[in-house]
Amino acid sequence: MHQETVPILAEDVFALLGDKQSVEILIASSAGLQSTSNGIGNQTKKQYYVRLKRLVDFGLIEKHQSIYKLTSFGSIVYENHLKTMDKIIPNYWQIKSIDVLKSRGDFPPEQKEKIMNEYIETTNMKGVLNATQLSSFSVVKKFDDLIVEVLKVMDNAEKEIYFATRYHDPYVSSKVFEKLSKGVTVHIMDGNPGQISVESRLAAIIRTPPNRETAEMVKKITKSPRFDLKRLPELPLSFMVVDGIQVVYDTVNFINPEQFTIAISKYDDTYTAKQFIDYFKTLSKDATTPKLLEEMRVRSNR
Repeated sequence: MHQETVPILAEDVFALLGDKQSVEILIASSAGLQSTSNGIGNQTKKQYYVRLKRLVDFGLIEKHQSIYKLTSFGSIVYENHLKTMDKIIPNYWQIKSIDVLKSRGDFPPEQKEKIMNEYIETTNMKGVLNATQLSSFSVVKKFDDLIVEVLKVMDNAEKEIYFATRYHDPYVSSKVFEKLSKGVTVHIMDGNPGQISVESRLAAIIRTPPNRETAEMVKKITKSPRFDLKRLPELPLSFMVVDGIQVVYDTVNFINPEQFTIAISKYDDTYTAKQFIDYFKTLSKDATTPKLLEEMRVRSNR
């Protein structure tokens, strides 16, 4: 019989790292810990070996001959969590002052970023933090990373999503359905080619459903007043606004407008969010409502 692999959960690892004595063993293992050790600090021998076993079970440390050392997973946790916190905690109040700066309306965004960069350069947090992490926005340079970013921001939606898209990804589509099922209103401006348009994909599911549950879900969505679908084949760019505050948008490649180049995410920007919502509504004037939605809604009103 094979031993079952127990999944490692993030909350379990953080709970383990919340125990001071376990952290002491982990730190000692980074330099090599003799297996004959009788303990570290004021913990009893039994307490020490219980914690040691847990660290091994979680894959943070492993035994090489007679020495306990960090695993690759343990090294990542040690370098990116423990050592990083050692640098950040002493600067807590300085970091707190950045929140005050970010809330100031009399500073241009570029000036705020400059001040944050200068602050980071003069502290021991250089290489640990950057102004992008502190300024509530990020730059995405790969399409695969854009999908991850869209899913992350969309997952935050509690009320309303405006989504203008020239690309199709099955994970993003599933997330849209999930959010609709949880009561979120979704406005979609579909700029995909006809064969992979949202309407074509919905029609394919209704025509040949993979299972009854999916078919019922799609029928319910197409009849829902919270699902607003528009078609605009010449959509100039992709963007998404979540709850009127978070924005993700790509930039256009002027040589090849259909090709992804770079995207920007802003996590706290009501001004930019409003601009993109207004832009969505302007684009809607030239967009059409798919016949599928019109037909489904006419049937539901009979």
